[in-house]
Amino acid sequence: MDSCEKEFESASQEARRLAIALKRFTEVQDPVWKEKYQHYLSLRFRPAISELIRQGDFFRIQKLCQFVSITEAALDTFIEEAVRLHREEILSFFLEFQKDHFGFHDHDFTL
Repeated sequence: MDSCEKEFESASQEARRLAIALKRFTEVQDPVWKEKYQHYLSLRFRPAISELIRQGDFFRIQKLCQFVSITEAALDTFIEEAVRLHREEILSFFLEFQKDHFGFHDHDFTL
């Protein structure tokens, strides 16, 4: 067990556990720890994505969205946050995700 995993298990502050999980879920090779981090992040999905948007971490956002289902309401929140923080690459990803999974119901594109 790596020192990060020990710290993750012993940390009492959720912000610290979230930071460790966000860093390690793409780095760790041990399938048991990979599953633990993914499970934790699926339970803390909104704060995880919000933190990654603030950091501008497009790579981890893509990875996280592969194993967690996103509601349309949550996606709208993430889009607003990406706009507010001027994260164009992340915004583009979320808009494409929205188009692919939910469509654009409130827009009429008829000519």
